[in-house]
Amino acid sequence: MKHFNKILCPFDFSEYANEALLYAIKLADNNTQITLLNVIQLPYLIDPNGFTFYDHKAGDIKEQTSMELDKKLASLQLTYADRKFDFYIETDQDPASAILHLQQTQSFDLIVIGSHGRKGLERLLMGSIAESVLREATCPVLIIKHK
Repeated sequence: MKHFNKILCPFDFSEYANEALLYAIKLADNNTQITLLNVIQLPYLIDPNGFTFYDHKAGDIKEQTSMELDKKLASLQLTYADRKFDFYIETDQDPASAILHLQQTQSFDLIVIGSHGRKGLERLLMGSIAESVLREATCPVLIIKHK
């Protein structure tokens, strides 16, 4: 089986992300770095003069997310002591862009991402982050559909 040096696993604390993380762990060995990426999408307002203001609670949201990811990594280290984990938090309106940017700048050689499996109108309206990542990534992408 192919050895992966760095696996990127977008992680939003959902059951889909947890399922993808389990697959990433199975594909990793004790020399593989598994990185969880959480993308915070901030609400914004546009005033009549055309200025964009991001929510003033961005720092609080990032701090809370960081604490939750620290807890998740501590739990993972207890269960999978021979694996290496870390995390990134990005702030972006487009999660797919944030995932692709990190993959390319940090040279990840695999992305393991969970998918909600939306279809029809819901997919058209909501878009598919996993599909965008699959189309544009410069490394293999494994899309995990939750059971």
